[in-house]
Amino acid sequence: MSEETINYLIYDTEADAIARADIEGARRGYAYHNTPDGVSRYHTYPQKTADEKYALDVTEYDLTEDEQAAITTSVTFPTE
Repeated sequence: MSEETINYLIYDTEADAIARADIEGARRGYAYHNTPDGVSRYHTYPQKTADEKYALDVTEYDLTEDEQAAITTSVTFPTE
């Protein structure tokens, strides 16, 4: 059984990571962006890393060339 590679973009702030997740949700036409009572907003949500940054799983995102160049597949999350 093989593991799927997860692609991440790393952000210094949670707000920046959420903003990028919001852009993807809008691109996908999630309910939050289309109806007043829509609940789906993000395709993925950022997770705090061990070094106090924010990793956003962008494996299924439509990425710009700059974002593609910034992808990492290795992230350390807190063990707490």
